[in-house]
Amino acid sequence: MIDGYSHCGLSKYRPVEDVLAAMHNAGVDRAVLCQHLGEYDNSYLEEVVANDPATFAAIFLVDPTSPTATADLEKWHPTGQFRGIRLLADWLRDYESLWARAVDLDLTLVLYAPQGAAVAAPSITRFAAAHPSARIVMTHLGNPQLRGGQLVETALLQLAGLPGVFVQLSGLGQFCEYPYAELHDFIRAVIREFGAPRIYWGSNYPVCGGEAEYRRDLLQVTGGEWDLTSEQIRWIMAGTAEQLWFPRAIC
Repeated sequence: MIDGYSHCGLSKYRPVEDVLAAMHNAGVDRAVLCQHLGEYDNSYLEEVVANDPATFAAIFLVDPTSPTATADLEKWHPTGQFRGIRLLADWLRDYESLWARAVDLDLTLVLYAPQGAAVAAPSITRFAAAHPSARIVMTHLGNPQLRGGQLVETALLQLAGLPGVFVQLSGLGQFCEYPYAELHDFIRAVIREFGAPRIYWGSNYPVCGGEAEYRRDLLQVTGGEWDLTSEQIRWIMAGTAEQLWFPRAIC
């Protein structure tokens, strides 16, 4: 099994040893480590992946407002330890040439849309049309917007027709309480419209909580919540993330 989205660090969150403990206690084999916002020194993640590339992949971050943004991108990419780069939805709109360069380097764009998919969708659609080889991951279900316990925005579904757009099933605890009943119908719709080969699970550890919450959220997927079939579970828990983040491991 693969945890497609976890955090670790020395200045924020927890060191990789804690991530490994949570993984092992939940029976997870590999993880994708995502740099936290505001940290542009990716050395720690580089070191973690270099020390154990069979277990970890990583997503780095550059400051798009910096005059050296493209040079920074081209500095971290040749290390060979990063397969993706993180960005905010507004950055895709405002710094398109930087992300176009990332696509040229075969990096996956891991997009965080804090205001929801409706705000991000126009920029994503334009970028995908201009860069058809781009792979764009919508983290945390595209940040669904709820008001009064009701889902009020389902714009993520509008992106299902773009074959390069993937969805990360993660961060549900940011929007409602476990067992996330307010999102169940939406999750079923996302699985139906995108298909399991374009969806993967991520723990969002340690933002999700401790090891108990890690295991609880994992079991929701492996236990077949949302009427998941065994084949869909295989894709969401391993196949999709493997293709995106561990392609060298595929025989």
